[in-house]
Amino acid sequence: MSRSPGRWSAMALAAVAVTSAVVFGHASASAATTATIDGGTVLQPIDGFGFSEAFGRTSVIRSMSATNQQQVLDLLFSRTTGAGMSILRNGISSTGSSIQPTNPGGPNASPRYVWNGDDDGQVWLSKKAQSYGVNRFYANAWSAPGYMKTNNSEAGGGTLCGLQGASCSSGDWRRAYAEYLLQYTRYYAQEGIPITDLGFTNEPNYTTDYSSMRFTPAQAAEFTRIIGPLAAQAGIKLACCDPVGWNDQRGYASALLADSQAAGYVTTHTGHHYSSAPTSPLSVGGKRTWMSEWSPGGSSNSWNTNWDDGSGIDGFTVASSLHTALTAGNVNGYVYWYGVSTNNTRAFIQGNGANYTASKRLWAMAQYSRYIRPGANRIGASTPDANLKLSAYRNTDGSVVVVALNAGTGAQSTSFSLRGTGITTGTATPYVTNNSNSMTQQSSTAVNGGTFTAAVPARSLVTYRITGSQDPDPTTTTTTTTTTPQPGTGCAATYQVTNSWEGGFQADVTVANNGSAATKGWRVSWTPSSGQAITQVWNGALTTSGGTATVANADHNGVVAPASTTTFGFTASGPPGTTPTLSCTAT
Repeated sequence: MSRSPGRWSAMALAAVAVTSAVVFGHASASAATTATIDGGTVLQPIDGFGFSEAFGRTSVIRSMSATNQQQVLDLLFSRTTGAGMSILRNGISSTGSSIQPTNPGGPNASPRYVWNGDDDGQVWLSKKAQSYGVNRFYANAWSAPGYMKTNNSEAGGGTLCGLQGASCSSGDWRRAYAEYLLQYTRYYAQEGIPITDLGFTNEPNYTTDYSSMRFTPAQAAEFTRIIGPLAAQAGIKLACCDPVGWNDQRGYASALLADSQAAGYVTTHTGHHYSSAPTSPLSVGGKRTWMSEWSPGGSSNSWNTNWDDGSGIDGFTVASSLHTALTAGNVNGYVYWYGVSTNNTRAFIQGNGANYTASKRLWAMAQYSRYIRPGANRIGASTPDANLKLSAYRNTDGSVVVVALNAGTGAQSTSFSLRGTGITTGTATPYVTNNSNSMTQQSSTAVNGGTFTAAVPARSLVTYRITGSQDPDPTTTTTTTTTTPQPGTGCAATYQVTNSWEGGFQADVTVANNGSAATKGWRVSWTPSSGQAITQVWNGALTTSGGTATVANADHNGVVAPASTTTFGFTASGPPGTTPTLSCTAT
């Protein structure tokens, strides 16, 4: 469960030696096997990977020297030397540092909000994350302020006053709590940080001696009906409910889906991995699912940097969790607990006085998060070798990423077939984490005839970034843009060709709301050029009729606030052709 927060004084941290790159030796190999990567089997879209620095943990980073800060931030966010994280989960305080620490005089009184522009260092970290390209910020409340609750305390459970079965002499605080949460997002917007996702509860089925508040599934649905319209009007995705275990979310999801009003407001169903792991998908009516908090337990209280020691808190354990969540739980997002902490936690990085130490848990995450980018889709991956844990992804830039976790005791020579990916010639570049390596780049292997062969070392995690011979580097794009606003509709669409290769291309479409009210949905139509055939769409639903392609909003992005945008993308066979005329309609 979420660890007891604590508070500490500022610490000066310094660099620790980073493991140098080591090229493999020739380990003994098991019998050769095969692996099929199937681009025609399109599975869940990926929102991203992230972590949290809630409860003041940002102070561990911020108290470092500028040099050490930069090193740690690079480890967390850099797409070339670090993990390339793409989601930051911030905690909404309910303590004396909250935006309304004192009772304004009742639920109907004028609010007395205060804002210090820092939010326990989370504003600073959010801005640092933005500088690396992070644009997914999940703000999550553990509790309402105590004066809004049945127990008159922000800790120790209690329930929000006014919910069914929770009457209070102070009155009904449901609407006031919803407004309080939306005000928090407005303060972040004021700082130039758009909160994209908002959660009103954390571990609502668990009582702690620090910030906590109980919601039954029925109460969560009840409150969703109140906060949902406010979040939709603000263009913010609503997340629920972050219970202790993945299976616990099934009850919350069932209650939300059974409520016709609440069901439409929740964009992302969130669950933790403490009491139960994401070993099967949640039934959420096509909405997104995130594993939104976890770090491994275990009996050891010592700081552990190891890759594979059988402790249950090592890097191999985290790699196994990621693989299971993505391939069995079909999660769209994976958010670890602490990125940087102290006192022998299971964080990725430990701050310890004047030093910091990166663990192999960080590199296990990095093997997924650096090259599987937001907007990617998981695609089919199979092998007859039970020890080879495979998953594969197609990024929006056309690159394919294969992640292989070898749970066996021998190196595994594997022939990879890239069926239906559009890549017949190119390169597969491996990055390896094991006892001797921390996402160490190895020599590239040629892709010929849509296949390549590589040996996956024993008890190792290997990420192959595969690019076709004409695929650009991930930092470069080729772009053609046109904007065709539709008068009177409040909806305009911008079309960009962001990548092209022999026999195909990729395009992104930005949908803008130029009206005065939030959209409930949208659709964009155009006539593809002769010879074009759309092969994959993300962040939208495609229909075709009489030569016209129409993409309607997905469940999570139909609501677009005034003066805001959302995007969808697609890949297609054939040449990019001339830029089409788009028709955009808001619904």
